[in-house]
Amino acid sequence: MADDIVQDTFLRVVTTPSLPDPQFAQSYLFRTAQNLVIDHFRRERILTFVQEPDKAFEFVADDAPSPEQIAWSRQELRHLQASLNALPKNLRTVFILARLEGKTYVEIGEQLGIPTQTAFSRMVRALTLVKEAMDKSEKI
Repeated sequence: MADDIVQDTFLRVVTTPSLPDPQFAQSYLFRTAQNLVIDHFRRERILTFVQEPDKAFEFVADDAPSPEQIAWSRQELRHLQASLNALPKNLRTVFILARLEGKTYVEIGEQLGIPTQTAFSRMVRALTLVKEAMDKSEKI
């Protein structure tokens, strides 16, 4: 177990994007090892409740979406796309610039040659129409 902790500590330290200042390196190394030891014993404590520890992780819930969730998500995306396509062009343009391209209202205003407040108002209107359309699709 000690060898595994040393190896895991080394991996954590090596893969850390920004290491601490050299004066804190030793403390950082010890803290990383200590956290790994704590994690190890937590896992061991959990595994004592399972009859067959080797099969313990077979009973953990799978994070992958179910086929029903995938189908529902695809349906939601289709409804969203339809509601975006139904927006007037000026509202859709602001929505795309703000939500997909990440532009600020100031940048949108400059790009489209409209006041910042107009860009904001168009976004509010676009969001309102999309929400209404999505709410309407849920009732169907």
